[in-house]
Amino acid sequence: MGILAGIFVVRHPLLAALTVPTALVIILGVQGLVMGVLEIIGGLKGGGLGSFVLGVINVLVGLLLLGSPVAAALAVPVVFGVLLLVQGVGLIIWAFRVRA
Repeated sequence: MGILAGIFVVRHPLLAALTVPTALVIILGVQGLVMGVLEIIGGLKGGGLGSFVLGVINVLVGLLLLGSPVAAALAVPVVFGVLLLVQGVGLIIWAFRVRA
């Protein structure tokens, strides 16, 4: 019954639109935690302050993603949209500087 319920959720378009991004956010949250812990360990073993700080940031992002995966799944498109707009403006400015 569990497999059939999982197939039903993915087949229903409205539920799939929320379930799939939420599952991806959970996977990214776990990955952030694992990578963060490994970077913190590397920073403590002589990797430097930068590795330690990036590890702490990764752990915090992982905790934020796992703390509320549905809200994070809804916020990810907005955040990526803003980041891509900022990147696009930066690339346009850079293109004019390189051209001149």
